Amino acid sequence: MKQLNQKLATENPISTQADKDKTIVIIISEKYSYKIHTFLTTNNFRTLPRDPTDRYQKPIHKTTQECNLIIDKRQIIPNTKETLTTHTQSTT
Repeated sequence: MKQLNQKLATENPISTQADKDKTIVIIISEKYSYKIHTFLTTNNFRTLPRDPTDRYQKPIHKTTQECNLIIDKRQIIPNTKETLTTHTQSTT
């Protein structure tokens, strides 16, 4: 237990949810950052110059408001908009 406490104190660990199960993983933050960076670069992710949400969300919302074949108009709640959170990647 002492070795574990020493490792936790010196390695700057973080906790995160596991990919496949409802478990928590404790991982060294440098290793976690490396894994995230590797995943993003090997899967060809790129940073967008601006958030495209409004560009697509407004026409989709308008179309769904006009088209009763897709969605029953009684199920549409007027003037609702979900708040999206934009995350930026730290370069540290």
